Amino acid sequence: MSVLAWAGSLGLVTGGVEVERLAAMRLGAFAARVVPAAGAAQAELTAQWAAFVCLVDDRLDRGGLGSHPEQVRILFGRLLGVLAADRPVVSRGDVETALADLWRRTAPRMSPRWRERFITDYRDFAEATCQEATGRHDRVAPSLRDYVRLRRRTITVLPTLDVVEYAAGAPWPDHPEGDPAVRALRDAAADVAGWTNDLVSTGADQRVGQESLVAVVGREHGCSPSAAHQRATAMRDARLQDFQRLAAALAAGDGVPGPVREPMRGYVEALRSFLAATLHWLGVTGRFETRWLPDGDGGPAPGVAP
Repeated sequence: MSVLAWAGSLGLVTGGVEVERLAAMRLGAFAARVVPAAGAAQAELTAQWAAFVCLVDDRLDRGGLGSHPEQVRILFGRLLGVLAADRPVVSRGDVETALADLWRRTAPRMSPRWRERFITDYRDFAEATCQEATGRHDRVAPSLRDYVRLRRRTITVLPTLDVVEYAAGAPWPDHPEGDPAVRALRDAAADVAGWTNDLVSTGADQRVGQESLVAVVGREHGCSPSAAHQRATAMRDARLQDFQRLAAALAAGDGVPGPVREPMRGYVEALRSFLAATLHWLGVTGRFETRWLPDGDGGPAPGVAP
């Protein structure tokens, strides 16, 4: 099922504007780049996971929910309940229904270790998002150091990388001694994706009064928006070099025993593919066009919380 048909069938998008915006995101093309060797079913599932992530994020950032910490806690309490349930749950909203559908089609095909890790990663994302909502509500201006740490957790990349393991058929290698290096690689991917997202969405973020790496860098260094954008770009480029260095070392088998080297190369290649696809997608997606904002030409933003 296409991502548009899937989202429409579950009520994630309603009305012409929301459908048009989801189409403009180009998530089907994104998924095809993330898992180029996967079958149609895996690519469609990847696109649907991406749509779920984007639409939940939109409710937080564009729909206004993200400034109300208690409502954010309620929403994520429900979503985490879907993941923790060992039986079907009674949904109270469209995003819960969507997550239940995605989880039902993904989790049984993966190991208990994977399921535990995904839930841990999504819970950490939820906790970070609640922390971010509290900061917005209290109008706390984060330092650059604090923002960077929180952004790594709010970008939803780490749970998405767990999904990529399934779709690409490249699970995290069973090599505990190498776990710190793998985590460092995943963190670098999250930073690059999050910071690039901020660079691309700067205009939209400013319109809704939302923090971004560019805004925080400008405040930290007391520089103009253009200078802040240049500094943030340099940060992103340096972090991308970190990712490439870590990926090259793991793919070359540095510190990796022989039997694990091929699985490690496959895993690293899956992360490389994801990050390359993300950087390309952020350059072509229509997701951040200002016409989708509440006061733009495109009509109202996606609805607030379920």
